[in-house]
Amino acid sequence: MDSSARLQLPYLLPNQAQKHVTLNDALRRLDALVQMRVIASDVVAQPVAPLEGDAYLVPASATGAAWSEKAEGVLAVFQDGAWTFITPGTGWMVFDAARGQLMLHDGTGWGDLTDRTVARIGINTVADDSNRLAVKTDVELLSHDDVTPGSGDARKVINKADAGNTASVLFQTGFSGRAEFGLAGDDDFHIKVSADGGTWKEAVQIGRADGVMRFPQGIAHVESGLLVAQYVPSPVRQIWRLDTSRPATPRTYTLGGVSGTTLTLSAAEADAVFSDGMRGNVAVRIWNTSKSPAEAAWVDWNISTTDLRVTDAAHVAGWANGDVIRLGDPDPTGENELEMVALDISGYLASQLGAVFPQRGVMLGLYVSSSDGSAELAASANGAMGTAFGANALSDGTRNAMATPVLTTELSPISNSHLVFLREKLYGGATDLVTTFARVLGVFA
Repeated sequence: MDSSARLQLPYLLPNQAQKHVTLNDALRRLDALVQMRVIASDVVAQPVAPLEGDAYLVPASATGAAWSEKAEGVLAVFQDGAWTFITPGTGWMVFDAARGQLMLHDGTGWGDLTDRTVARIGINTVADDSNRLAVKTDVELLSHDDVTPGSGDARKVINKADAGNTASVLFQTGFSGRAEFGLAGDDDFHIKVSADGGTWKEAVQIGRADGVMRFPQGIAHVESGLLVAQYVPSPVRQIWRLDTSRPATPRTYTLGGVSGTTLTLSAAEADAVFSDGMRGNVAVRIWNTSKSPAEAAWVDWNISTTDLRVTDAAHVAGWANGDVIRLGDPDPTGENELEMVALDISGYLASQLGAVFPQRGVMLGLYVSSSDGSAELAASANGAMGTAFGANALSDGTRNAMATPVLTTELSPISNSHLVFLREKLYGGATDLVTTFARVLGVFA
C-alpha cells in the first residue's frame, strides 16, 4: 500500500528519491484534517483571494475554475497557493465557523451534529435503558431561546400515548415516591402524595371536561387541622312532609299484617309516618316495640293509606298482626336520648347529587304548624340531649319557618350516608300537628 487506509496519508517508500516531498504532502494533509475547521459550508463561489490554510466544504452547484467540477461535500483547502480537495469519510467531523456548529459526515453527506439522535445521554451520571436522559446536578436551568431568537416562551412538554397512560412529574426522597402531579392514568389533572411510596392519596383533581377543582381528601383548617366542610347547594327536595292531623313524636301504630316488604297498619294512618312528597328521597326508621329488644326497619314508600313499604323484608320477617310500631327511636338508642326519628337520606343524595356519601351536614328548610297551639319541628345530628333546634309554630298554631344548618355524624346502618334526626313536639296544651316539612337546601360535604 502506498498510503494509509483512513486518511490516505502517503507513505515513504524504500530508496525513494526526494522523500521530503512525500512527507510534506502527508503533513499538509494532516494539517487540513486534524482539528478540522472550515470557514463555511455554503459558499457557492470559489473565493478569489483565499489565505493559506483557508478551508471550505464545497456546496452543490459551486462555481469557479477549481470548485465547479468537484462533488458536493468535498473538503477544499488552500495550501501552497493552490486548492487541495479531500473526499471525506464516514464519521468525519468538521467545525463550521460560519454557523458555529459541528458537522458530521454519515457516508452520504454532511449534517449538523446537533441534529443527530443518540440512544442515551448521562450528565454527571450513567444513563440506562429506563432513564435514557440522566442528569446529576444540584440545579437545572431551562431558559427561553434568546439566540435564534425564539418566541421568548419556555414550555416543558410531556406527551403520553393514550388517555390510560401517565404523563406526570414525580418527586422522590431516597428514590421513594412522595408527591406526583400530572395526568395519572386518565386525562384529568391530579396532585397526589404518599408517606411511603406505596400508598398514595389524591389531594387535588381538576376535571378535563369542566375545569372544576375537586379535593378528594377535603380541605383542612390551618390552625386546628380540622377538615372544613364544603357547602354544596343542591336541588330542593323534601325528606319529611306530613300533612295529616297527628300527635307529637314518638307516636305508635298497630300492625294489621305483614307480607314481604309490605306493612299493613290496622288503621288508615300511613300518612302520619310517610307521605308522597318523601318518596325517592328518604327512608324513615320505625321500631317494633313488641319485640324485646325492639327491632328496627326502614320505610321508604307509602303504598296506600294503610300500607307502608320497608327496604328489606328480612327486617320484618318476624313481625306480626297486633305488634306495636313506634315512630321515634326508643330511649335511648345510641346517643338518641331525645327519642327523635332517624332519616336515611341516601335516596336524595343518589338522585340529586349522583353519589351516596357520608355528608357532614345538611342545610334544612323547616316548616311547622298546628291546629291549636305552639308546636316544634327540630333537627339534630344524633338526638343527644341539648342538640335539637328548629322552627316553632306561634302560640295559636300559626305556621312558622326557618332555614338552618344541621350537623350529621351518625352513619346510617343501611347506606353510606349520615343520618338526619327530627322530632315533632307540641307545647302548652296543643293537641295536634297539621303540616310539618323539612326540605334539603344544600349539603355539607
